[in-house]
Amino acid sequence: MKIALILFLLPIIIGCANIKQSKNDTPLNYSEYKKNSKIPEIKSFFLTGKISLFVKEKGLSGRIKWVSEEENDTIEIYDPFNSTIAKIYLTKSSKKISFITPSASQSKETENFIRNIFGNSSNIFILRKFLLSPPIELSNNQNVSINFNGWVIKFKGTQDNIRKIPKIVEYTKGNLNLKIFINNLKI
Repeated sequence: MKIALILFLLPIIIGCANIKQSKNDTPLNYSEYKKNSKIPEIKSFFLTGKISLFVKEKGLSGRIKWVSEEENDTIEIYDPFNSTIAKIYLTKSSKKISFITPSASQSKETENFIRNIFGNSSNIFILRKFLLSPPIELSNNQNVSINFNGWVIKFKGTQDNIRKIPKIVEYTKGNLNLKIFINNLKI
């Protein structure tokens, strides 16, 4: 009986043991990234995904929709219940940013979380630049991190090896952390 039980449980135990090959992390400095990457001038794109934003130990999660057409970017952030938390409008030529929170009942803390990253046009340009131009070293088995202007940008996995669309892009600076889990990116 014991032998039968062991023979029955052995394949289950072995099957549950997830032996996953760890991905290699490649650190790049910005000059290597710039030299090796072809940073195209992309005028229009459409991105949807999920986000996780932390300031110190407090955080929020939700969805993001980012539409860029010619000189204008619109970023919409939704909570997990699909209610709009914020709309950010950015005009590239004037580097003007408009930040709209649709609900007066929304907490000030939530608004401040989002403003920490998306309330600064230079942050948005950094997010945009690295989302649209991931390093050529990125692959499903090769994660890449880049240091740029105090930010650590980590790219994890690829959805499309030809265009190098990352699965996850993580931005960290001081006590700020933003992860974008890309569902769809159309250029």
